[in-house]
Amino acid sequence: MSYLLGDLRAFGAAVHKELRSIRRYPMMLIGSFFWPILLPAVYVLMGRVYSGNDPQAIAAFGQRAGTVDVAGFVFVGFGMYMWLSIFLWGPGTLLRQEQLRGSLEAVFLTPASRLVVLFGPPVAHLWPVMFQFAVMVVGLRVLFGVDLAIDAVARALVVIAVGIPAMYAIAALFSTAVLRFGEIGPAVQFVRGILVLLSGVTFPIVMLPGWAQAMASALPPSYIVADVRSILLGGGGLGALVADLGIVVGLTAAIAVAAVFTYRWIERDARRTGMLGGY
Repeated sequence: MSYLLGDLRAFGAAVHKELRSIRRYPMMLIGSFFWPILLPAVYVLMGRVYSGNDPQAIAAFGQRAGTVDVAGFVFVGFGMYMWLSIFLWGPGTLLRQEQLRGSLEAVFLTPASRLVVLFGPPVAHLWPVMFQFAVMVVGLRVLFGVDLAIDAVARALVVIAVGIPAMYAIAALFSTAVLRFGEIGPAVQFVRGILVLLSGVTFPIVMLPGWAQAMASALPPSYIVADVRSILLGGGGLGALVADLGIVVGLTAAIAVAAVFTYRWIERDARRTGMLGGY
């Protein structure tokens, strides 16, 4: 029990440390007021220009996307884009950043569980994600007149809550890979690009070739984005999404296990080769 309490205190300290790091650079948070609106708005306006608001074009889009609300479709997708960006650039690169600062060795010398370092910091990045979601809801209402029902938002938050552990697991697995291979920027761009391409962020997954659709079915963000759209734009209920949410939970467990085993392997490799000292 004493070890568990110690790990819980270490978990809280890891979250507190990350919150202090975020608070230390308030100017970086200014982008949270305009990027969540500017990025998706550009795509919405491009879609309107290319379609010419032709009813046939809108109907064709609706057949593939399951909704004719182009603005809502894009904004929900970019909500996932911003979520992935925050988690990959934040907790997804934390271990490598600790290594570059020269503090990772000290962290590894503590008696706390290694899983605290891996899964603690993402908690601190949840509030920026939720803040950006709120900004997107306001922007969607003000700029494009899409008024989301309160009960639909509440159901969508349930889906997001189920998806949070999945994003944790993705960030943890990515963090271990970055620690091993050392490149932050290119790795973030590549992984985020793959996830965005396959998760239906900016276009329906049905537009992908068959092999890409199969890959998309193995990624939790694909289900999270689709289910949130189903609720917010289609008025769907949670009962119809039980199977999807079950798949997300299963995929989360698999990714988390892969992250833990990869982390253990990297730690053993570091002990053998002394790679933690190579920045």
